[in-house]
Amino acid sequence: MTPPNALLTTRHYRAGDLIFSQGDRGNYAYIVEEGQVEIWTELQGDRLVLNILQPGSLFGELALVDAKPRSASASALTDCILSLVTPDQVNQRIDTADPILRLLLLVVIGHFRSESNNFRGTDEPSPELDAALTKAKLSFKERITDAVDMIRLEGEMQEAIAKEQFHLMYQPIVFMNDLRIEGFEALIRWQSPKRGFVRPDVFIEVAEATDLIIPIGQWVIEQGLKDLKSLQTKFNSDLLMSFNIVGRQTNNEDFIPWLLARVDHHGLTPNKVKLEIIERTLFSGDSSAPWIENCRSRGFALVLDDFGTGYSSLQYLNEYKIDRVKIDKSFVDGLGTNQNSESICSAILQLSHALGMTVVAEGIETQAQLEVLRSLGCDYGQGYLFSRPLPFDQVMALPKDSFR
Repeated sequence: MTPPNALLTTRHYRAGDLIFSQGDRGNYAYIVEEGQVEIWTELQGDRLVLNILQPGSLFGELALVDAKPRSASASALTDCILSLVTPDQVNQRIDTADPILRLLLLVVIGHFRSESNNFRGTDEPSPELDAALTKAKLSFKERITDAVDMIRLEGEMQEAIAKEQFHLMYQPIVFMNDLRIEGFEALIRWQSPKRGFVRPDVFIEVAEATDLIIPIGQWVIEQGLKDLKSLQTKFNSDLLMSFNIVGRQTNNEDFIPWLLARVDHHGLTPNKVKLEIIERTLFSGDSSAPWIENCRSRGFALVLDDFGTGYSSLQYLNEYKIDRVKIDKSFVDGLGTNQNSESICSAILQLSHALGMTVVAEGIETQAQLEVLRSLGCDYGQGYLFSRPLPFDQVMALPKDSFR
């Protein structure tokens, strides 16, 4: 799979090397990985140091945002390793920002450039202005720490796609009456060479904020379909696979045709594939109803994930035909000890069944939770009580009587 952007690359500089000169066209921004970088300008023929940047600092980004020439020069104060940040990585975030936030950012950039130009144009350095600029830079540095790490993480994720560092785990979904396996939910995992295990909620958030979710999502489905065919061949041709789908995929007009083609390629049928969506993804635009109808007309079942934690509007359940809902773990946790949790689960089950939907309870960890859900008529279960997510080879090693 080819990532949508070029890999975030690094460059090495020797102490004293010029990184860019004032007035140059801004091709990249930079993150200091190792060493120190000096930002400087010339004032009446003298070299005036504006800042010395340490590892973790971002610089050169203004030229990418407003397409103006570099306002200062940058040199390696010591031997340095710098990561390059592309214009797409910066501008994409500006373009997709809230309009008010984008306007404020551009105003701040303009003010910063104006103050910087005023500073360079004075006959004598102004201690007050110097102090103000230093304070502003320190505040800016504090605020962008998280943003810098996200950009760095994005680059590492691009590399992870290219080097096939992601892998899938499969968590069984069981019939509540006999606890045999109906199918699996495909869950992506990432063991980063630099960061170790990265939580899915961390890297998926970055992927969703960029186009990276498209190639990552395609890889998950491609690998999951391949493994499902192997599982069906060994155990049961009726086994199902659930995939988590996010907004950028539902908004991609090529997604459903691509999915149909991949299902057919692996010798599967759409009714063995379930697409799990969360409320805020599904109900955030006018295209939801046509997308749902398109999925269902092609034979794909839709699962409403984390039900009860989002908008939870009954209007949505009335308007859109959903095949299955998932009771969120936060409600399951209290079963057996909290009457409110039992009442909520009971209400979800009654409503879902009345609308012709089946129900999966997530995060089942105790026998007491299982017994309450059985008494309430829950159809399916998922959780550590039955199995943690398993790598494919361990799923293939399960006894045949684990499956219906």
